[in-house]
Amino acid sequence: MLKLRQPKPLFLKASQRAVLLLHAYTSTVQDMKALAKFLHQHGYTCYAPSYAGHGLTIDEFLNYTTADWWQDTYNAYQLLENQGYKHIAVIGVSLGAILSLKLTEHFPIDACISMSAPQDRSVNDLFKRLKHYAEYLHQFKNSNVELDLKNLENKAAIQLHAFHQFVAATISNVSLIRAPIFLLYGGLDDAHYQSSAQTIYNHVNFTEKQIKVIPILGIS
Repeated sequence: MLKLRQPKPLFLKASQRAVLLLHAYTSTVQDMKALAKFLHQHGYTCYAPSYAGHGLTIDEFLNYTTADWWQDTYNAYQLLENQGYKHIAVIGVSLGAILSLKLTEHFPIDACISMSAPQDRSVNDLFKRLKHYAEYLHQFKNSNVELDLKNLENKAAIQLHAFHQFVAATISNVSLIRAPIFLLYGGLDDAHYQSSAQTIYNHVNFTEKQIKVIPILGIS
């Protein structure tokens, strides 16, 4: 059986211009590594936190909710502030996009890039994403016992409902944003991501805002 370990945060130091990189639901820091390295090569300090439970077993993963991942995000922001970084931008994908929006709503962020923010995803939609993740992890168990999807759904109920409510609450407050914001979604994304980007764009009152589709990209 494969032994899983909590991924370590990624911290690449360069100038006083810092970028916080926030990964997606069921993803890990690894998915932000290439972008972090690219930005670092262009002179940006980059920090990508590892959310609680991500990269671990499905049972460990389900011990946490968006409240924990928001705390991880806040702690990452505080770490940069405590180390003296005065100019902090944030980039997030999917769950990370929602976390980046919430951070920008409540703290002095220089700029926010939100990619494929998942508004209007039902609990059932979220469970499908979780199911794929659980099936991926289950293959490493070397077990002949099939994954119990009903049991998984019951265990995941608290996390998934919290996720759904967190997204709705965060997007309802985007009018608080007072920083430049760039909203991206993939042309291959589910239609929810396009409508989400447009909703956010329409409700952000700050004048420096852009929305763009990347035709060949998509996260499902």
